[in-house]
Amino acid sequence: MLQVPIWAGASPASVSESGTGIAKEAKAANSAAANPAPGEKAKISKEEAAKKMVALFPVLNEAKLEDASYTEGTDNSFNESVWMLTWTITRGNSTYSFSASVDGMTGDVLNFYQPEYVSNESRAYYPPEISQEQAEKAAKAFIVQAASSIKADDLVPQEGVNNGNQSLFGQVVYNFSYSAKVNGIPSDGENIQIGVDGKGRIFSYNRMSTSKSYPSANPKISSSDALESFKKDLSLGLAYVQFNDYYNPARSKKDWRLAYIPAPSITMTDANTGKRFNPLQNSEQTVPKALEYTALPSGSASFKAHQGNTLTSKEVLQLYPDLVPSSKDYSLSSSLTNYWMDSGKQVWSLNWYKKSALGMSGDSVYMMVDAGTGQLISYNINELPAYAKEADNAKPSPITDAKSNAPGMSASEAQKKAFDLAGRYYPEAAKALKLSNDSSTDQANGKTVHRFVFQQFYKDLPVYNQQVSLVLDGSGKLLSYNANLPLTGDDRQKLDALTAKIKPEDAAKTYREALGAQLIYASTGGYYVESKFAEPRILLAYAPTFNGDRHLPFINAVTGKNEFYGYFGTQNGGADPAANLPSDAVGHGAGKELATLLEYGIIAPESDGLLHPDKEITYGDLLAMIAKGVSPTQSYYDPGRLGKQFKDVPADSPYAEAVQMFADRGWLRNTSGELHPEQKLTRDKLAETIVNVLRYDKLSAFYESDPQILALADAQAIQHKGAVKQAIQLGLMSAKDGKFEPARPVTKAEAAQVLVLLAQIQGKVDSPVAGY
Repeated sequence: MLQVPIWAGASPASVSESGTGIAKEAKAANSAAANPAPGEKAKISKEEAAKKMVALFPVLNEAKLEDASYTEGTDNSFNESVWMLTWTITRGNSTYSFSASVDGMTGDVLNFYQPEYVSNESRAYYPPEISQEQAEKAAKAFIVQAASSIKADDLVPQEGVNNGNQSLFGQVVYNFSYSAKVNGIPSDGENIQIGVDGKGRIFSYNRMSTSKSYPSANPKISSSDALESFKKDLSLGLAYVQFNDYYNPARSKKDWRLAYIPAPSITMTDANTGKRFNPLQNSEQTVPKALEYTALPSGSASFKAHQGNTLTSKEVLQLYPDLVPSSKDYSLSSSLTNYWMDSGKQVWSLNWYKKSALGMSGDSVYMMVDAGTGQLISYNINELPAYAKEADNAKPSPITDAKSNAPGMSASEAQKKAFDLAGRYYPEAAKALKLSNDSSTDQANGKTVHRFVFQQFYKDLPVYNQQVSLVLDGSGKLLSYNANLPLTGDDRQKLDALTAKIKPEDAAKTYREALGAQLIYASTGGYYVESKFAEPRILLAYAPTFNGDRHLPFINAVTGKNEFYGYFGTQNGGADPAANLPSDAVGHGAGKELATLLEYGIIAPESDGLLHPDKEITYGDLLAMIAKGVSPTQSYYDPGRLGKQFKDVPADSPYAEAVQMFADRGWLRNTSGELHPEQKLTRDKLAETIVNVLRYDKLSAFYESDPQILALADAQAIQHKGAVKQAIQLGLMSAKDGKFEPARPVTKAEAAQVLVLLAQIQGKVDSPVAGY
C-alpha cells in the first residue's frame, strides 16, 4: 500500500538574519560581494534574492522584508542552497506575513504565494479580462523570468492534474501545471505550478525538482517496440465505476457507470530494459500482465456486524484486542466523527502513539472502525524511519520486533491467514471479495513482507477502486489493513440497472487505435512503500498515451464515450468549453450558459452522458448549484452540525452541505424547521433565493408595492414582489407579455442563464456571491 510520500534529505546547516528591515532598499543592493551570503555554496546574496522577488511580484513594493534565512545542504527538492525570505504587509490594523524562497546558486524562484487580501487592486470576477490562452502565455513568460534555466519551449503541460478550485462565484483564477524538459525530454522530476488571475496577474508560483542526476537520453528500446508491447498487453475488463465527486465523495450522489477499463492498468516501460513498472510502487514488485482472481475458500471466518446502539471506544477495543499495542509506552487518543467517505456513518478513530527520546512523535498505530457495525475500515502501523531512530537513539519498536525472531511464514501460510483476516473483518467477504494476483511477497530492509489485494465484486463484475488491501510481516503480524464500505442496497439497485451496449471487441479496437508511447524521464521513489523506503530515482521510460494524452480514459460501456475517472477535464479545460457539451445541449438556447456551468463543475452529465437542459429542477438543486458555484471541488460542512438546520434535510441528504452553507451565510429566510428542498423550483422562489444571496432581502421589502410589479397581469400570484422587482431591475430575470409567471417551474437551462448573469454582475454589487 502506498503511504504518504516522505522525502529523504540531509540535515542542512542554517543561519537566520531576522529583523533586518530590508524593504524597498533591496532595489539598491550592489552585489553579492558587498554582502556575501552565509555558507560556501551560495552565489546569490539575500539582497539579490529579494531584488528579484520585488521585480517579479509588484505587491512586494508595498511590503517590508522582515526576515532572510539561509539553508545549505540538500532539501526535499534537491536544492543545495536556498534563501527563505519573509515579508509583512499592513492593511488597517492587521499585519499579514507571507514567504518566498530563492535558489542560492542560480537565483531561480522556488515558491511564492500572494494571498488575495494583501492587494489593494480590484479583484478579477467572471467574465475574466483575459482568456485561458492569454493567461497561459503570461504564465510561460513569467516562468522564463523566474527560472533562468528553463525556456518556454521546454514547458510541457501536465495532464490529469487538478488545476485548483476554479469557481464561478469568486475571483477568476487560472492554474497551470508543467513538467520541464531535460535533455529535450519531458521530465516528471521537474514540476512547476503557477497561478494567474483573470486580469493577468501572477499570484502563485512553485517549482519542485526531485533529482539533479539524469541518465542518458538515448533509449535502447524503440518507441515502436514499446507501443507494440502496450497494445499486446492491453486487456480491457468490464467493471462498475463510481463517478461521484472526486474531492467530496461524502456529499455527492453516487453516479454508477458500467465501463471498459484497462485491467491491469497500462504501466510504464523502462526504455533501457523493457521492464514494466509502476512509479508509485516498489520497483521490485512485478506488474501482472493480466488480472486473475481467486475466490475465498468455503468455511472462511465470517464477520458479524454489531447490532444495537453506537459502539463505544471501549467496545471497539474489545472487538479487536489482537490489534491493540501491548506496550505501555503508547498513549491512546480516540474520537467519534462522521466518516469522510460517507457522512451518514460515524467512525471511531483510535490513535496509539509514543514520544521519541527527543520529544517528537514516534512510532504509532492507527485504527478506524465503523461505529455502527464494528467493521474495521483501516489499521496501520507507522514506524519511524531507520535514520530517524538512529538520530534519536530509539530502541527497537515493540510493535513489530516482538516476533522478529519467530520462524518465517511461507507464502501459502500467509495467504491462508490473509483469507482468514479478510473474512473476519469484511462483511460477507466470501461473497463480495476475490484475491487478486496483484498480490506479492517482497523483501523490505531484509525482512519479508506479504502484500494482499482483495478485489470487491458485485455478481460477476469487479467494482473499480473498491478493494481490501492488507500487509503481513514475515511472521504473520498485520502491518496494515484498508477497506471500503460494502455496497448498499441502493448501490446494488443502480448496478442492476446497467447493461453494456458496447461490444468488448469494439472497445478494445478503439483503445488500441488511440494508444501511443511517449519517451519521458519518469520520477520514482522518495517515499515509503509498506516498511521500505524507495530511494528517489529518474528513469528513462516510455509512458502510454491515449490520443497523445498521458491520462488514460475508461470507455463507457453504455454510451461508448471516453471518460476520465478522477480528472477535472472541464475545469480550466480548454479554449472552447462548448466542445465538451453533451449532444442534447448543443444548439440549445442556453447552450453557452450550460457550457459555462459544465466548465466550472456546477453541473455534470448524467449516467446517460446527457445534461437534460429542459428538465425541471428542485429548490434543493438550485442551492446545490449555487454552492458548487462558490466551491465546486471542496467540502463545505461541519460534520457535527450537518443535517441539523432543518427537519427534512438529514445529514445524508444530497442537499445537506449546500443547505448548511446557505444557513451559515444567512441566505435562508425559512425558520419553520422544514425547507422542502424536493419541491419544484418556481420562478418566484428563484427570484427570492437570488436576492437573498445578494443580501438585498431587506431592501426588497421597499419594493413590495412597486408600480412596475403591481402592473403585471399576474401580480397577485407573486409571493415575493420585492425580490421579483430587484431580479428584473438587475437584469437577472424578466417578464414577458405583461406576465412574470411566478409559479412556473424552472428548468436546468433557465437556472443556468440566471446564474451566469449573476456571476457577471458580482463585481458591481455590494455583496459578491463568494463574500469577498
